[in-house]
Amino acid sequence: MPPSRCSMATHRLQLEVARGVLILPGHPLFNATLGATLPPGWQQTAAVGNEALFVVRPGLSGLFTPATPHEWRDYLEGGEYEARLEELGDDLPDG
Repeated sequence: MPPSRCSMATHRLQLEVARGVLILPGHPLFNATLGATLPPGWQQTAAVGNEALFVVRPGLSGLFTPATPHEWRDYLEGGEYEARLEELGDDLPDG
């Protein structure tokens, strides 16, 4: 049975990462990398609040950024979340 496209993309991503290739926006594997790789420093940030929280800052091409519980709350309540939704063309949920 031939390998699926998903498993081929995952294997290719693993090879690129193992070679030390920096995958930036515009790279064919960039979107696959966003969902498959946690950002640098996430373990240290998670240790602060005993949980792994991430935010996607406006203007950063969809990259996850580790956040402490306080930073996460500020992200949601301080307008960055709304700004990110506007970038995506989404509206805030009602309620």
